[in-house]
Amino acid sequence: MTDPDQVLEANLKFYFALESLDLDLMEEVWATDGSACCIHPSGYRLTGWESIRTNWEQIFKNTTFMRVDVTGVSVELHGAVAWVNCFENITTSVGNQLQRARACATNVFIFEDDRWMLALHHASIISAE
Repeated sequence: MTDPDQVLEANLKFYFALESLDLDLMEEVWATDGSACCIHPSGYRLTGWESIRTNWEQIFKNTTFMRVDVTGVSVELHGAVAWVNCFENITTSVGNQLQRARACATNVFIFEDDRWMLALHHASIISAE
């Protein structure tokens, strides 16, 4: 439970699910109860897995391609709670339009049922450097 590499692996699984546009993979990484929270770069907050799941489903349905290059990764681990701070370099395609953005993200994980699960994803758009 106290291995930062396990937290980093859970973080990578989140971004793999995101890039795969795969709702089943996304469900595997999230805490699927009412404690889960997701704050997208647009600023709106979703609470509870059902709201978060519905939102990912909508995003995946309307997105044809997504690539997220994660940089500047740091992990903090305190017992059964860990958080990852990183930069997301995001490229998406909706229809024929390619969009790029850069965000600063914090992903908070909780250790339950012998695995790290995402309890909070908070991303904020930042200007290009």
